[in-house]
Amino acid sequence: MDPIVIVGGGIVGASLAYCLRDHPRPVVLYERDALGSGTTGDSVAIFVRHQSDPDPLSHELRERAWDHYEPLIEDGTLDFERIGTLDVARTDRELAEIREAAAALSEFGVEVSILEPAALADHGLDPDAVAGAMWTPNDGYLDPAEIVQYSVREATAADDGVTVETGTAVTDVRVEDGRVAGVETAAGTRPAAAVVNAAGPWAPAVNEMAGVSLPLRHNRGPVVVLGKDDPFSLPFVQFGDGRYVRGEGRNRAFGGRFGASYGDAGRLDPTDARSVDHDFYLEIGERIEAAIPRLEGAEVVADWVGVRTLTPDGIPVVGESAVDGFHLAAGMSGLGVTLAPAVGDVLARRLAGEAVDPEIAAYLSPNRFE
Repeated sequence: MDPIVIVGGGIVGASLAYCLRDHPRPVVLYERDALGSGTTGDSVAIFVRHQSDPDPLSHELRERAWDHYEPLIEDGTLDFERIGTLDVARTDRELAEIREAAAALSEFGVEVSILEPAALADHGLDPDAVAGAMWTPNDGYLDPAEIVQYSVREATAADDGVTVETGTAVTDVRVEDGRVAGVETAAGTRPAAAVVNAAGPWAPAVNEMAGVSLPLRHNRGPVVVLGKDDPFSLPFVQFGDGRYVRGEGRNRAFGGRFGASYGDAGRLDPTDARSVDHDFYLEIGERIEAAIPRLEGAEVVADWVGVRTLTPDGIPVVGESAVDGFHLAAGMSGLGVTLAPAVGDVLARRLAGEAVDPEIAAYLSPNRFE
């Protein structure tokens, strides 16, 4: 029986493998490097119910993902640090927009409030530098490597479970008469009943192998790790210009930038070496000096640049493409940790021929851009 082939062993591919562990067809996952070594390894790993532009279907997917994570957190399988999200407004106009977002999230059932500047001092910010913030206290961060390891361990546990092959790049997708027929790797050609593109930043290249055209783009997300001798805490603090900081453990924080918007993004080679520009160090230093006194005196102890894959609407592409048997679970737009279990569940159900909420299916459909 020809297998379902998953291309990519990041958090999305691993989550899908977990959801397909009982599928009657064999399932094979190919990862070009090590599991979780791409965008997943570069993630700041936030699970957020927060949305700057609230959407009920995105909220539903987040709740589905949390339904997967929560019991694993409660039994100690996964670590979760609940630090909350502050969406900071620096002007009255931004504050008005944040109030609208908070009202919408509240209608969805999210615990959310608006904090006045004086209250933000308790979260490490300078009250004189901000107009207020939206506070979603139940957001926090997970360990993406832990999620990948758990998902793959469970997926491969049975004698006839998922097969995982690392260090094996898919070099081509064979299509015959408009339908997927197999994949090619350095180890040879393998027939396939279906192929799933869960290749993260390599997703556009894998699409091209199958003759699928989708408007996926990349941006660069620089991150610096800041450390101090004395312990401190910070929530996930994001500003309207795309800069953010996030507490990490007892005495560290991440400082980052979300990167170019879709309109300003392009196509990048994920294999290119990338370094943090010196200008970004200056940006983070200026933001700390202007608004985050709790990080004064922090020093950079590490840095990296992640590559995110974006869609025009910021919503992942999940489902079958115009090529029969070629499916996608890509374009996570920075929400891989938040949405991966829900994305895996939706696509696994479709691959099993099970019913999926038609509104969710249309919302995620790769064909919505036609």
